[in-house]
Order: sequence, then C-alpha cells, then structure tokens
Amino acid sequence: MKKIQKLILVCLVSIGSFALQAQEADSIVGKYLPPEKDSVIEVYKCGAKYCGKTFCIKDNAYTEKEKENGTVGTPYLDHNNEDPKLRKRPNLGMEFLTGFDYEGEGLYKNGKVYNPRDGKTYCAKMTLSDPNKLALKGHICGISFLGKTNEWVRLTGINLDDPRWDCVGKTKK
Repeated sequence: MKKIQKLILVCLVSIGSFALQAQEADSIVGKYLPPEKDSVIEVYKCGAKYCGKTFCIKDNAYTEKEKENGTVGTPYLDHNNEDPKLRKRPNLGMEFLTGFDYEGEGLYKNGKVYNPRDGKTYCAKMTLSDPNKLALKGHICGISFLGKTNEWVRLTGINLDDPRWDCVGKTKK
C-alpha cells in the first residue's frame, strides 16, 4: 500500500513540475517593441515551439524616398527576399521567428529569424531574462559569435489605435 502511495506521489510531483515548466516556457508569449520602435512583434506558441510575427507596423507605407522598392502610399512588402516569389508578400503579419525550443531558465534556442531588411535568414536564440525584456540574438548559422543582439521590451503604454499604426486585423480609417 505504501509503495502505491509513493508511486502516486511521484507521479503527481512529476506532473506538477512538467506543468510549471510549461507555464514558465509560455511566459515569453506576448507582444514586444523592438529597439527601432517602428513595429510590434507578437511571440506565440506554434505547436511545441515558439514563433513570432509582425503584429503592427508604424507608418506602414512606402514614402517618396522608398519608391524604388514599392508604390508610394502602399504597405511595405518583403521586397528584399532572396526568393523572387516572396517579394510581393506583406511585411505585416509575416512570421519571421520560427522553431524556437524552450531550454529552461528563460532560454529559447534552435530557432531561425528572417530579417526583411536584408532578406536573409539567420540562426537565433532568445532569452527572457526579465518578464518584460526579451533579447533576440541572430547569427550566421554555425558561427554563433558573429551576430547581433536586439533587446525588445514587452508592449505597454502604446496606443495602437493611433492611425499611424497598421495592425493585423485592424481596419484602416
């Protein structure tokens, strides 16, 4: 009888610790503002991994200075993509963070980050060292010391109803 009780206790503790780790892993889920403050990035769970997309873009339209990349006044497209078939897809709503695994202690590894500014995909890791700060490091695959880290902050205090923000699911006024 005592063996059964111990077995049940071990099972309950294991289930509880698994649930806590899953809850800890999901703490990355949310919306973030990158250093440029010109977009909002949404990090979400995609299956057992974590991904991210461009949720909002501030002033999401080509200007006169950018007319070689797109028609003035139209939303930004993925015009730098190495694949010509993808150059007409919109930047808004684009999934550009893919395949991140939670490793524990706020570390997410084995992911990829696509940079629409240069049209290249990099290996990446993310670190949630503080509940409101996410560090994303993109690097050349296989050469992790050659890379760049950006610190994103969890979205607070920004009015996305402002007409300058174009967001997924938001109708233009």
